[in-house]
Amino acid sequence: MRDDIDDPSLRALFRAAADHGRRQATPPPVERVVERGRRSRRRHVALAVVTASAVAALGVATAATLVPERPGPVMPATSPSTPQPGPSSTLPGPEPRETAQTTTSPPPSQDPTSPHS
Repeated sequence: MRDDIDDPSLRALFRAAADHGRRQATPPPVERVVERGRRSRRRHVALAVVTASAVAALGVATAATLVPERPGPVMPATSPSTPQPGPSSTLPGPEPRETAQTTTSPPPSQDPTSPHS
C-alpha cells in the first residue's frame, strides 16, 4: 500500500476492498482453460496453414514468371548464299506458261490448189 496515506479511515477502506477482492477472486474452471488453449492452438495452426499456402502460391507465381519461354527455331550461323545471276542464267522459279499466241506449232501448209490463195 501507499505510505503517504495518513488517514486511518481511508486506509481501512482500501484494506476492506482488497480483502473483498481476494475473497471473490477464484480461478476459472479447468474446462474453460483447456478450451481456451485449444482455441488458441487452432488459430495458430490455421494461421500457419494460410501462411504456407500463400508462400507456396507466391513461389509458383514467381517460378512461372522466371521460366523462359520456349525458344524458336535456331537460325544458322551464316546466311545462306544466293546464286548470282550470270549473263545467260535466269533466276530460279516456275517456267512461264505458253499462251495461245506464242505457240511453236508450224504454220499450216498451203495447198497451191486451194481457193483461198
